[in-house]
Amino acid sequence: MDFGTTFGPTNDDTQSLLTERKLPNIPEFFLSEVKGHFTHNAIFISHLHIDHMGALQYLADTVDVYMSPEAIQLYLTLQSLNSEPATKANLKPIFPEKPVQVGELTVTAYLSDHDITGAYMFRIQDGFHEFVHSGDVRYDGPHSERVDYWTKILHDNQPDLFFIEGTEFSFENKSQHRETEASLLLDFEKVLQQTNELVVINPYQRNIERLFSLQMIARKMGRELVWNHEFATILKNQTAKHVHEIAVDVSWSEIEQEPNKYVVQNSFNDLNDLNKMNNFVYLHMNGEPLGDYDGRYAILENYLTVRNIPLQLMGASGHATETDLLKIAAAVNAKLTVPWHSFKPELENRALQKLGLKTNLPHLDEPMIFED
Repeated sequence: MDFGTTFGPTNDDTQSLLTERKLPNIPEFFLSEVKGHFTHNAIFISHLHIDHMGALQYLADTVDVYMSPEAIQLYLTLQSLNSEPATKANLKPIFPEKPVQVGELTVTAYLSDHDITGAYMFRIQDGFHEFVHSGDVRYDGPHSERVDYWTKILHDNQPDLFFIEGTEFSFENKSQHRETEASLLLDFEKVLQQTNELVVINPYQRNIERLFSLQMIARKMGRELVWNHEFATILKNQTAKHVHEIAVDVSWSEIEQEPNKYVVQNSFNDLNDLNKMNNFVYLHMNGEPLGDYDGRYAILENYLTVRNIPLQLMGASGHATETDLLKIAAAVNAKLTVPWHSFKPELENRALQKLGLKTNLPHLDEPMIFED
């Protein structure tokens, strides 16, 4: 279940990455000379974020890798753009609520809500037990009904084990105001209403639904949203209509002449393209660089400061609030709930225990054994 990394591109060899514990501790997947003891091998990917699928590029041999049809389409597009490296993964679609058999295990996927296309929750059954992998999830996104649906199913069956993500437990001093996909779109529309200047946006290319919505709102407000080649290709491959690409469908000279008729998507690598404009509004919408832990973020801030352009943050989290995570866990009411995907899982663990849930705080390489 998921096959991620916690780092970006690296020149380290695979053995070093395994030794440094930067790759999942399953050497038989990464080193051809290491023979595994598994009779059946398969990997299930909940969604296409690097911390959930980034290790696929290191596969030594062909392995069946299941993900949603939407995720496969996006993954192949990203590979064609060299935004994702080639992999030996044998990509196979898993459809919502259509079980896949892997040896004695049955895996069923359920649509969920996260800030990326084709996100799943996974349910694994062995004939005696039921284990659940939450994937990344939120409750205040556009598809909360999906989360309500699968939590009810799980509640009615009370799984033996529920792995629940805990991203929002990782951070202190959280803002009292939480932007959602809905409020972000409203804020974007307000900006378009209030300015006659060019509006520049830096969104994340894998949040396809948001990209569609941004384009729709721009057109509603009498502007054309112009994308770079990568974003334009992704949207066209997702059957989007009326996709305008910079330097292909719309030139910079056209934008300079009538900036109030356009919204321009600008990725960090294209930052210097904005030198052509004297003034513009810059909206950072979860695009890269994601935060100040990335060295490029300081470069972005400095560039805008020199240009006297405010850096306006207009993003929305793909992760449930602490309150919503507890709501989900209580609704599922598994026999054992395990927090994961958090810098501070111990905080989530204590909060879960206060609800009266039986929990286990996992440790590195700790086996969990369930007997018949």
